[in-house]
Parts: sequence; structure tokens; C-alpha cells
Amino acid sequence: MKKAFIILLSLFLFSSASFSQFTFYLIDNFESGKFLEGSKWWRFGDLDVTIVSNPKPLNRDLIAESCGDYSLNFSGRTNNWYVGGIGTDLGVDASRFSRFQIDIYGNDEYHGKIKIEFFDDDNFNYSIEQDPKKDYDPVYDDKWVAEITIQGKGFTRTSIPFTAFYDVNPGVGDDIWNPNQEDGSGGLLKMQLVAIAQRQKSKIDFNVDNFLLTF
Repeated sequence: MKKAFIILLSLFLFSSASFSQFTFYLIDNFESGKFLEGSKWWRFGDLDVTIVSNPKPLNRDLIAESCGDYSLNFSGRTNNWYVGGIGTDLGVDASRFSRFQIDIYGNDEYHGKIKIEFFDDDNFNYSIEQDPKKDYDPVYDDKWVAEITIQGKGFTRTSIPFTAFYDVNPGVGDDIWNPNQEDGSGGLLKMQLVAIAQRQKSKIDFNVDNFLLTF
């Protein structure tokens, strides 16, 4: 209930008096208490994901309070940096947004980083064609990436401007950030989060919450 109230309050504060529209797009906040693998989300690699109850802050912490009751725990081991990740289909016109926002709960021992991957539609067919022989890289569309370093214990809110994402497959697609739905384009079609360990042989253990597209 607390998280729902904070989200509603955010809507009120950030909404225009002239336009009754959301100023953010909520991808997931896991307050259902479920990770909808197979319907909304897919999982890959050796990443383990579990819905967990959020720790209660000892002192006033607005970020922790906005994370509500549940978040999604990422855990796993690796011998070569990469652990695995999750992904979801978006299919949204993201042209009215300028940032991706995420809340991350780290710990004191295992840090590492998350790669945020976005895929926009450049061949105007509402689909991302991928090559399974080349790590499922897009065949016709752009793939945009930004990285977040996991901090220490407690929730940290990170807001990444879309201008900080870089094109990792130049020469494929049009190499232009254009997540808008026009002229037959499906806009921003897909997002993936990939977990990378701090050391080559190590493990990861952190929580993620509140995936948003926002201004």
C-alpha cells in the first residue's frame, strides 16, 4: 500500500495541469510478489532470480520506502564475468521520455555491474530478428547499452539519460536512437538486464526494483 501511495503521489506531482497523462512508464515494480517468467519476462544464462521481501530501513529513507514490499533478487556464480540476465518485450513509443530509472539494493561483499540493453525497431516490423549463432545479436535493429556499477549495502536510485546509452552494433540498423512509433516502426521493442560479476571468478547477489522510463 505504501508503494502504491508513493507512485500515485509521484503521478500527482509530476503531472501537468493541462495534460492528463503519465510522466513515466512503469516496466515493473514486482509488487505482485511474482516474477512472471514465461509471460512477461524471460531469463537466460546462469542467473537465479527470486522475489524477496525488502528490508525495512532503520532510518527515514525515501528511496527504500518507494521500493515497497518486494524486489527481485539477482544471484549466481561465474568463472568468466558473465552470469546471465532477464529480458522483457516493451513495444512502446519512448520518444516522450529521456531516461531509464532503476533502484538497486547492493551488499557489502559482492558488487559487480548491470548492463541495461535496449532494442529499437529500425526495419519497421515490430520485431527484433536475432542471430542465435552470434549471441542473439540483432540482425536489422540497433542495440543500445549502458552500465551501472552496483554500490554497497542499501538501495541506490540510478537515473540514466538515453544519451548515455551507446550503440554496440554499428552498421546494423540505422545507428540512431529513435524509439518512437511512427512510419511503421514499433519504437522501443525490448529491454534486457545482464549481470556481470566484479571479478572473473566470483558471484553476484543484489536486488533490483522500480524499472521506469521517465523524463
